[in-house]
Amino acid sequence: MKKSIIENREILNLEDGVHDTNLKNIKVFKTTKYEPKTPLIYDVCLILVLQGKKIANLSTNSFTYDCDNYLVVPTTLPLECETYASKDEPFISLLISLDRKIMYDIIEKLDSRNFKHKHSSFGIFSDKVTQDIEDTTAKLLDILESKEKSMILSNGILTELFYKIAIGENAKILHKMFLEENNESKIANALKMIHDNYKENHDMETLSRTCGMSVSSFHTHFKKITTFTPLQYIKKIRLTKAKELLTKHDYRVVDVVEELGYDNPSHFSRDFKSYFGFSPKEAKASC
Repeated sequence: MKKSIIENREILNLEDGVHDTNLKNIKVFKTTKYEPKTPLIYDVCLILVLQGKKIANLSTNSFTYDCDNYLVVPTTLPLECETYASKDEPFISLLISLDRKIMYDIIEKLDSRNFKHKHSSFGIFSDKVTQDIEDTTAKLLDILESKEKSMILSNGILTELFYKIAIGENAKILHKMFLEENNESKIANALKMIHDNYKENHDMETLSRTCGMSVSSFHTHFKKITTFTPLQYIKKIRLTKAKELLTKHDYRVVDVVEELGYDNPSHFSRDFKSYFGFSPKEAKASC
């Protein structure tokens, strides 16, 4: 993205943080501070960086997204993200939820079986920002400044943007996630179920049966897409939710322990500190 794409726009005057826009499925994130690796959950989204740079880490794999590269996460993944920003050059991005119906309609009309572009086995990829994508992003920024334009024009512009993402060089995994009756889409459904029902105690037999897969096949494909075992994934999702409850929803530590079904508060505190590098009480005190 050229720097001119955000010149003279209200987006430059925003405070640090996550901001709503005139479209409920698009948010703006801005920060003026460098942020070291921080565990986050990304859920079926596209991230377009307007300024600055961020690196998403999935186990030992890293994905850079900046003005030249966008990031697509077509499923629900716990990532560790490092943000490069300063007061002179803040990090500014659009966080766009992928509309499942629009995306499914696009991919259904594309002949994905003959889609010969690169294929990543992970449930995440980055790709180059083309001039076409930059032009569509500029149109999107234009309509976001008007409630009326957002309401009337957004569907067409988002369809155009999602189409351009779907034909990207590394978009093969996106096709697989949104096509029915393949292992990738079955695992994507399992990830959504875990994410939506994070308080439940999920066992491998039930998850694999729900996906119509054997336990061994489910485990293999699950780790291929997420890089984690199902148990590791569930723990990361639950701990990230715990941090959100503590810092954004005014839960006490004891409330979170009960909410997540931990039998032992000390066990929860150890897991939390091991994952985030600070204790639940320290997380609560920082908000």
